[in-house]
Amino acid sequence: MKPGKLGLPGRAVAVFCAFAAAFTGLYLRVGYLSQSPELMEAAAQQKKYNLTISKTRGAIYDCNYAPLADTRQETVYAVMPSTENLLPVLEAVPVSRRTAVSEQFRTGKPFLLRDAEGIDAPGVEEYSVPVRTDSPQLAPHIIGYLDDTGHGVTGIEKSYDEYLASFEAETQAVYQLDGLGRGISGLSPEIREAAPVKAGVVLSIDANIQKIVENAGSKGLEKGAVVVMDPYTGEIKAMASFPSYRPDNLAQAVTDSENTPLINRALLPYSVGSTFKVVTASAALEQELPLDQVYECTGQINVSGQIFRCHRRSGHGEVDMVDAMMKSCNPYFIQLGLKIGGTSLLEMAKRFGFGEALPLAQGISGSAGTLPGESDLQNPAEVANLSFGQGLLTASPLQVTRMMAAAANGGVLVQPRLVLGTTPDGQTLEREADVPSRQILSPEIAAQIQAFLIHCVMVEEEQHALPDNVSAGGKTATAQTGRFDENGDELEHGWFSGFFPAENPRYVVTVLAENSGFGNDTAAPVFAEIAEEITAHGL
Repeated sequence: MKPGKLGLPGRAVAVFCAFAAAFTGLYLRVGYLSQSPELMEAAAQQKKYNLTISKTRGAIYDCNYAPLADTRQETVYAVMPSTENLLPVLEAVPVSRRTAVSEQFRTGKPFLLRDAEGIDAPGVEEYSVPVRTDSPQLAPHIIGYLDDTGHGVTGIEKSYDEYLASFEAETQAVYQLDGLGRGISGLSPEIREAAPVKAGVVLSIDANIQKIVENAGSKGLEKGAVVVMDPYTGEIKAMASFPSYRPDNLAQAVTDSENTPLINRALLPYSVGSTFKVVTASAALEQELPLDQVYECTGQINVSGQIFRCHRRSGHGEVDMVDAMMKSCNPYFIQLGLKIGGTSLLEMAKRFGFGEALPLAQGISGSAGTLPGESDLQNPAEVANLSFGQGLLTASPLQVTRMMAAAANGGVLVQPRLVLGTTPDGQTLEREADVPSRQILSPEIAAQIQAFLIHCVMVEEEQHALPDNVSAGGKTATAQTGRFDENGDELEHGWFSGFFPAENPRYVVTVLAENSGFGNDTAAPVFAEIAEEITAHGL
């Protein structure tokens, strides 16, 4: 045999050795992999099934850190499908849902059941979980609602969606599965419970006042809005729109085109009417027009050939500024507005915030409304219209509330505020930056306007805004809209905007009764009830 060459026996030995070495390496590799922590965990996870029992996100609080979302608990059932619990589960759900539930049984995987009650069967676990929106939900136009993916669609839920979602937490039931990927009966799931979420958004809303407002408004207003504000800080303590809607029945709200319950009427512009006389009187006092100057109201006034009528067709007779405000005499304020002049009247309206949008949060803003322009006011009839809140003027209930706050707080125009800030723990506030207020009237003029408004409530006979248990001031309005019903009668908005107590006011309240007629009959009684209830509860 030549050197360097193997015979057949030698080659066989070499092949055997190579196979032995390869097998030994493979054996060692398999042994290593079988002990690998990463792969052992992956294998274990393949035999588990995570069922999400509940999902929560950042909280939404009122000004006292009372939760405005996740306030209610509901019962849900985690079902491990088996022949033993098939019949009890099917009997516990509505007939319309049984086909869908049966399909879930066929998968063999655990599933969650919400629309059932009283299930007592093997493999069925009962849990109490928070519901994001209550039924009915307090302040739904402010809080908003979520879509099917858990993201905000409207309101604060949408404005702060990214922030609230950053605190998302899940409670899960972890089940063991067999080799076929089906649940193993008889084994209880492992519960991985999420810690309660305390971080969230803090609103200026007071839940107790909001409940009073919603109760009074739902009884007294078919359509309309109510705003309650702290006159010194601009913090909105309650804001409600009527009719309201239920987040758990959005289909009904969406299809109700006649009542449009999804819109927030507190932020929409309307014809204002006589509440604007606060602005006209302020402009007159600033020009030092005399309070005691008497005007004889005959029931109408002719302005450049156009007749403007008083709501009292027979007229009020001789009235001064106090009487005219108390009796809401249109001809008096028309002649007063003509003396003031359109330019000065418009400038005062802008100082009171009319024509200015009011942002409250991202995507939530009070409408700017409308104002006549300088060119419009070259026409004396337009000056006459503006003098008593008609014509081209529109404003939201929020804007009217802001106007009344300036009359009640000494002449300071505050910035309405809905969001106070955020909280990391449900106890401490990280306050958002304040928007500076501005002095728009001298304290003396504001005090005089306040006195006018106190007379309107405390002295005027048959004033339906007078509360039983607290003093108040304010102004009614019945605003023409230029629209008519099927009988040919003009639709009119009823208003009342006022404050209480009369001295050192704590709250300003504006009530809008949309298309409902005289403000003293429609809006004023709602104001009185709200003032009475807030006072009675010591809020």
